[in-house]
Amino acid sequence: MRTWRAQRLLGGELRAVPAAALAAAATFVASGIIRGTYPFGALPRNTNDLGQQFVPMHAYLRDLLTGHAPGDFILNWSSGYGVPFIGDFMAYLGTSLSWMVLLFPRDRIDLAMYVIATAAIGAAAAAMTAYLRLLRPAGPVWLAALAGVSYATCGWAIDDAAYMTEWLNGLIAFPVICLLCEWIWSKRSLTALVVTPFVVALLWMSHFYTVYMATLGAVVVVLARVLSDTEGGSFGRRVEGGFRCLVGVAVGIALAAPLLLPTYWLVQTSTPSPDEVFTPLGWREFLSRLLPGSEGVGTSPGLAVGTIMLLLALSFPFNRAVARRERFVWTLFVVLTTISLQLRFPHEVWHGFDSPNGSPYRQAFVVAGMLVVLGWMSVASGVRNFLSVAIPLALVGALFTQVSDLPTITPTTRSVVPVVAGVAVLAFLLTRWRPGTLLWVRRTAAGLLIGAMLIETTLSSVAIDEARSKFMHDYQPWGAKQESIRALVESAEDWPQQRVSASQYTSVNDPMLIGGQGAEYYTSTIQRSLSEALVNLGFGYSSYGRAPIDPKNPVIDSVFSVGARVQEGPRGAFALTKRPVGPLVTLRPAKPWVSTDPGAFGVQETALGADVYTVPKVAVHVTKGATAAQRDWGIGMRPLPGADDPVEIGLTTSCKPGSGIYLRGPDFVGDVMISGDGWRQVLKPSAKRPGTYTGAPMLWVGRARPNGAADVRIRVSAPTRLPIGSIGCLDPDKLKAAVTDLQNSKPTEIEVGGHDVVARFKSGQARTMVLSVVSTPGWECSVDSKAAKPPESLSGLIAVPVGPKARKVSCSYVPRGLEAGLVLAVGALAVLCALAGILMVSSRSANQRRQH
Repeated sequence: MRTWRAQRLLGGELRAVPAAALAAAATFVASGIIRGTYPFGALPRNTNDLGQQFVPMHAYLRDLLTGHAPGDFILNWSSGYGVPFIGDFMAYLGTSLSWMVLLFPRDRIDLAMYVIATAAIGAAAAAMTAYLRLLRPAGPVWLAALAGVSYATCGWAIDDAAYMTEWLNGLIAFPVICLLCEWIWSKRSLTALVVTPFVVALLWMSHFYTVYMATLGAVVVVLARVLSDTEGGSFGRRVEGGFRCLVGVAVGIALAAPLLLPTYWLVQTSTPSPDEVFTPLGWREFLSRLLPGSEGVGTSPGLAVGTIMLLLALSFPFNRAVARRERFVWTLFVVLTTISLQLRFPHEVWHGFDSPNGSPYRQAFVVAGMLVVLGWMSVASGVRNFLSVAIPLALVGALFTQVSDLPTITPTTRSVVPVVAGVAVLAFLLTRWRPGTLLWVRRTAAGLLIGAMLIETTLSSVAIDEARSKFMHDYQPWGAKQESIRALVESAEDWPQQRVSASQYTSVNDPMLIGGQGAEYYTSTIQRSLSEALVNLGFGYSSYGRAPIDPKNPVIDSVFSVGARVQEGPRGAFALTKRPVGPLVTLRPAKPWVSTDPGAFGVQETALGADVYTVPKVAVHVTKGATAAQRDWGIGMRPLPGADDPVEIGLTTSCKPGSGIYLRGPDFVGDVMISGDGWRQVLKPSAKRPGTYTGAPMLWVGRARPNGAADVRIRVSAPTRLPIGSIGCLDPDKLKAAVTDLQNSKPTEIEVGGHDVVARFKSGQARTMVLSVVSTPGWECSVDSKAAKPPESLSGLIAVPVGPKARKVSCSYVPRGLEAGLVLAVGALAVLCALAGILMVSSRSANQRRQH
């Protein structure tokens, strides 16, 4: 049954596939040249997560692949003082194109990311073109290639995914899974059934999040084929083909389980963001995103596939050259899928029942792909009757008129839609899509359409990028600043004897981008236990706790063995500061000392094992323009109506002369006077829900005077508060003595591997081994090679009690779900082998019956 389709695709028709890839990539490159963005001009393209997550993580991946990273694929020692890596690998790196970082020097990581994005867009165009040619081989080859380009450069790809590079794997996966299922559908061969699971596994390991959405979309497409394919044989045979596809995809997902299950558990134990309630967009604004050049990243769906493909998709229901059943089923499915983007329960299903913060239409590329499929099915059958041309033009014209005043519509949209629609009408009038039309006329019409579609795609990409850049933050590519900081970090590198911190001067993931082993770390898979432990120690945070802010505190550095740190000096010059700190592993008393000081000061002291802070009582001095009251929970402050903005308030106390004064106000919205550096903003008045979205780190504000007086000046513009024990006085002599004690408690030998630590020491007394790593789910420790078990915690750090005869402690990070994932993958492989065996036997028996 129709096996000739695959044979024809593998013949001369294949030229459309590379043509589509090159054309899509060319339009993307051309848009960058026109805009003057990196690497073609001075404008940066590292928008938001591209600059702060994807670029740093790909730099770390390159270090990992070249053997220069301190960790491995299980644990990342560079960030957060040691964090799980599998979740980040699955969410931000994947396996399909990220290996391309090896083709570029490390200081060209931004160029590598640009090439990866370009290649992904080209691959999506190629995959869609191949699928369309297999689905309907009868249409014009050049138009199939342009349909692939329209899909790969759809509004979602350019507006949402171009700066979220790994999302482009979902763009590739949708047509690839449809192609695999169509291959199984049309050929029903052993090869198709065996190859499909391995390709699906690769896709799911590339980016499970958007590939999950692509898989749901492919399920809809296969279901439409089962219900509508008039040439697919009996209904039972069509159901069998759909079932084969389902088995192939399910086995493929199971083969990826060794990475999927650990990622699932990491997501389950990650720092959550507040529950998001989906609110559908108004239908006028929603449908406006069907038009090319429209922009609304993070708020509306990028459905645009170009004017011509939109017209062709709208012609499908009215094209009598397409079988009636196909028109009804496919139109119904595409309409329902589009509506599902606006309904709460389908929204939850599309996003794996975890409604995201921002970009609620991340599945929009599936609808864009379906529109392209509809357009191709229509044109491949021949668009000849009047209604199939007139009605789409009327619908697009009505939509264009109704939405032209919306902010989603750019000037480019207002220009290209009528022009390209006019070109489409002219091409139709020249040819009427009849085989008898003169060759030169057909070529002229084709040239007009090709030129119009490629120019429209390029200009739309320019308009989208320009509109998005007006309100999204960007990061500069690798340059002299990063080079100088990396040189300083490398000059002090001494892992695992001590850590060196690049601090945060270029991105929130500088340890991965620059090097070293710092605290900075931003990811959606950051563990809740890590976030909570760091906040309790005095760290700040942003993005609901997903991005810790290093307080650059000497006690913290001593606890986490940060012996060298990059600091920015006057006029932007960077220098390296060093201080004596405790080692990575220490042996404490069997019953570690616990501080009684309140808040973060006490938590730090417990982690250090020494009393180094004084947390004195604070007196509040207010002006006539403000009120302040001390409560059980701390100090509440507010300016009075009509007062000058801001209002200054004084906090006074007394400390040991020469002590460092630190302010701990995680929810404090206002400014503080820093000795020798002027006023510094703690939290902005516009901060989203202080205490939920953002939290301020502990800050050094000055030093106690020779008489012991300590004054802290703050300014407020709105009601705010400080907690009990908001001011702490650090005694430098006590800290120095505490660090000396930690250094003297170092084990005789320490070995640090990719995801494990082994400490050897002399026996003699019961003690507690403390590892300067935050205890997150997955860590297991054993004493003298006995059975491993989860460690205890000391101020959030890994702590292991050891008896007087103990001589060795081994701690290793074991991803939860890894063992179960391996079992599931082996089981899936066994099922695949069994199915292959059954099919081989059945095929052999069938051949023998035919011979007899």
